[in-house]
Amino acid sequence: MSLPANRHCPIARTLAVLGQKWNLLLLREAFLGRTRFAEFQRIGIPNATLGQRLNDLVGAGLLERVTYQEEGERSREEYVLTDAGRDVLPILAALSEWGDRHRPQETGQGVIYTADGERPVHLEFRDPDGEPVPQDAVTIIRGPAYHAALTAAGRSPDGDLGADALS
Repeated sequence: MSLPANRHCPIARTLAVLGQKWNLLLLREAFLGRTRFAEFQRIGIPNATLGQRLNDLVGAGLLERVTYQEEGERSREEYVLTDAGRDVLPILAALSEWGDRHRPQETGQGVIYTADGERPVHLEFRDPDGEPVPQDAVTIIRGPAYHAALTAAGRSPDGDLGADALS
């Protein structure tokens, strides 16, 4: 991920945070209302790994620790989604839709995304005017940060340099 070609890529930067094994599943559990260490353990993650992954998600600003104390008990910490953590929801939804389409279960969907707990929703591309755009009409192009890096490196952004142009 640290190669120059990846430095300006938002996908690479996102994977640096979300690409660790268990992180997306922990965030899924947080969206399902789980906040406590013992609740996160239910997904089968070893305790030492769970502690590290929760620390990583807190360090990345996706979860925050909040102290709570039940009556007669010592104080403990729970893990609550931050604004940045809540912004991961479309990523989880996209992964769920892909999994349901390309790796379906016989028993149906394992997770359903709804509006107001009732109406099923799905992701889609929209243009600046709010009009839906078919997926096959969407392409990926290099952004300004990539072209600025090429210019700074003394290279020409002529389009045929490929992904390794900055290495």
